[in-house]
Parts: sequence; C-alpha cells; structure tokens
Amino acid sequence: MKPTNHPAIRVASAPVSWGVMEETDSTVWPSPGIVLGEIAAAGYDGTELGPYGYYPNEATALSERLNQHRLTLASAFVPLHWFQPERLPADIEGLMRVAQLLRALDCGYVVVADAMALPDDSAPSDSAWRSAAAALEGVARRLEILGLRVVFHLEAGSHLATPDDEARLCALTDPRLIGICLDTGHYAYSFGNPRDAIRHYGNRVRYIHLKDVDPVVRERVATEGFDFYTAVRAGVFTPLGCGCADIAGIVADLKTSGYAGWVVAEQDILLPLDKGRTSLENARKSRAFLQELGI
Repeated sequence: MKPTNHPAIRVASAPVSWGVMEETDSTVWPSPGIVLGEIAAAGYDGTELGPYGYYPNEATALSERLNQHRLTLASAFVPLHWFQPERLPADIEGLMRVAQLLRALDCGYVVVADAMALPDDSAPSDSAWRSAAAALEGVARRLEILGLRVVFHLEAGSHLATPDDEARLCALTDPRLIGICLDTGHYAYSFGNPRDAIRHYGNRVRYIHLKDVDPVVRERVATEGFDFYTAVRAGVFTPLGCGCADIAGIVADLKTSGYAGWVVAEQDILLPLDKGRTSLENARKSRAFLQELGI
C-alpha cells in the first residue's frame, strides 16, 4: 500500500525522470517495464504517459500494464509547435491521438507546451502570439468535447519559457478554457518564484509538476548560455528538496489553497548518467521528501 497522507492530492512520477524525453536518443531509454516497476517501487500512485508510443498506445493494453503495477495514468505532456503554423496541424492531430488514449483511461487533463525553439528562431511577433493563443483555445474546445481540459506548461528553450511568457499567454486566453500546469522547475529555471505563480493565478493552476533546481547550475545556464539539454546534462534539476524551488513552501501553499488533484514529481535527466544516483534512488528520495511534507 503506497502511503499518501493528504487525501485530495495524489502523487505521480513520469518517464522523463528515467531519461525518457521527447526529441532525445530513444536507444538509451530503459524499457517501459523497468520504468513502471521502479515508479511503483518508489511509492508513487501514478505515472504520466511519456512520449506517445513509449508505453502501449492502445487503451486496453496500457490499462493492463498499469494495473500490473497498481498505477493510474495521470495525464500526458505534449509539446506542439504553436508558433509554426505550417507544423501545427500535424501536431494537433498527434495531440488528439493522445487525447483519445487519455479519455479512455479517465484522465481529466492534458498538458501542452511549446516545442523546443531552434537556435536561429526569432522571437514571435504580436500577431504570432495572438495566432498561437487562438489555436490553443481552438484545441481546448475540441478536447472539452472529449471531457479533457487543457493546462499549459512553461518549457525552457521554447517560445513559451518564462514567467513573463506565461503572463502573456494567460492575458490572451480564456481562463475557463486554458488552465496552467505549474512546472515548478521550469518556472524557477527562468528565475521565477513558483509560489508567486500559485498566489497570482489561483485556481487557474489546475495541475502540478514538482521539480527542483540546482541554483549553481542555474547560474551557469544564465552566464554561460547553456541550451536546455546541456543544462539537463549538467544537473540543473535535482531530487525534490535539494534545490532552490522551495518545494516545501509550494506544497504548503497547495494545501492552504485547497488544491485537489495530481502532483507529478519529476527530475529531467538525460542518459547515460555520468554520475550520481540512479533514477530509482532519485525517485525514492523525492517521494520520501514529499511524504515528510504530508503528501
């Protein structure tokens, strides 16, 4: 029996904590069976989907695999090229495939982000922002018919990366349609305070990725101009409670605000690991820290 002390909050993990990340070398990824087994062994209640096709993408098969480990599917993280109209239609159709799977497994939310920008990409224009916001609302309306709500997620290295970007997109979109997945690590990566986001956005924060940030590596990112993958390789994300994102304060804020739903404990890594703990050891450390905080 996995202990969860706060009845309104359930704690999941995600394949990204095992190095299973979009647009990275899949030949070094561990098998889905290993990841599911270790998520369960570390004491989590659920998992996110990971890149589409990593876990079984047929609902019955996926449900059976999850049930073998007494895990629940929490949601899926899906990056789309919101600022590239020529690529967006195909991305949206891919998102709808994911949504059908989430719907079949009774998920309530789908997490969307902007895909990684290319090094020579220019900053989007005002009209591009308006177009992206309109496209996001259009997708949200389609997903609403399926019983899914959209939450958007800051992603370092994309055009939707910083607290200022989040504020801009929020101002351009209907809060009923577009909620926030607060990723505490990506928010802090850009020197934002995730607790400020909880206070400012209130119940627009509908889903949580808990991630912690090494402040020394973050400073190197800022001063040396690391791209996101270099920052991950350098260890910018730590087990929960080992960084500067104030995870304890965030959890206290969530409890005070009456947050009910999933928090997904994550530590983005890239394989092979050069040093440090294994993914299982990191996941156990993060889970133990959250249990100390009462969730």
